[in-house]
Amino acid sequence: MFSLVQLQSFQAVFAHGTTVRAAEVTGRSQSQVSADLRAIEAQLGRPLFRRESGRLTPTQAAEQVFERAAQVFEAHQNLARLGIGRGDDQVLTFGAPRSLSMTLLPRMARDLRQQFPNLSIALKFGRYPDLIAAVAEGRMDQAIVKLPVSDWRLRILPIIDAPLVVVMRADDPLTALDRVGPDAIGGRHLIRTSEGAPSWQAVTAAFRQSGRQPYSRISVEGVGPICRLVSEGEGLAVVNRLMAADYAGGLNLQMRVFAPETWESFAIIQNASATHGLTMTDVQAVLRRSLSPDAGRADPSHA
Repeated sequence: MFSLVQLQSFQAVFAHGTTVRAAEVTGRSQSQVSADLRAIEAQLGRPLFRRESGRLTPTQAAEQVFERAAQVFEAHQNLARLGIGRGDDQVLTFGAPRSLSMTLLPRMARDLRQQFPNLSIALKFGRYPDLIAAVAEGRMDQAIVKLPVSDWRLRILPIIDAPLVVVMRADDPLTALDRVGPDAIGGRHLIRTSEGAPSWQAVTAAFRQSGRQPYSRISVEGVGPICRLVSEGEGLAVVNRLMAADYAGGLNLQMRVFAPETWESFAIIQNASATHGLTMTDVQAVLRRSLSPDAGRADPSHA
């Protein structure tokens, strides 16, 4: 039989392609990692990796072991979590985009602590690519990210779909509409996210289809500051409703679905080789209670 330690060494080499890097991420020596690989290969009677251009490339046998190992780690994690709430100390390092730092994440931390009193929580905020890399490399336990995510090192659990909305002041004439598109916005000033953000690209594509160009002179990173600028009368904004719901409520702003309707999906991610701590399902159950009622719709396959 393979030990969990041996499988962790294997997973690290599978993920990073070298025993040097695998030793760094597992906290073991390079010789120990190599010994773990040899032990697994001896039991299988087949090589797991072949060396190509200075890297260890997985064989077909390694692909099969990787799939089984992920199931083993998940089963072990489900067993380990039984101690949470019974006095065992647990730590959760959780990441999210900065736009959720003042809204959803504090509520989630509160709700997690209520359900798991012995849980220690570290909240981290950053860009989606950085969050994905941190979880995939084992530097962060879980994170909320926007889909699609394609990384075989991760488990992915969809949690919510949310539409793009036009954020406006409560006295704006556009509040009379159910949906607001380029024709209704016309030449009004739009406070935008970064040029490369999918939400802004969707806006520019919609304007292009209607034969218009969006007018924007302010670019802001973060939905919170964008909503504040809207409340100050600087214009309208088209952002994701999950990010905007709490800010809109606190600033007495209104939201209307952007037309054509554009939805974005969000998920919790976790390293596929995680063996300890809360599962994604644990966090998902708490997160659903923490979400604003106006944030979006829960993923139907995981309701």
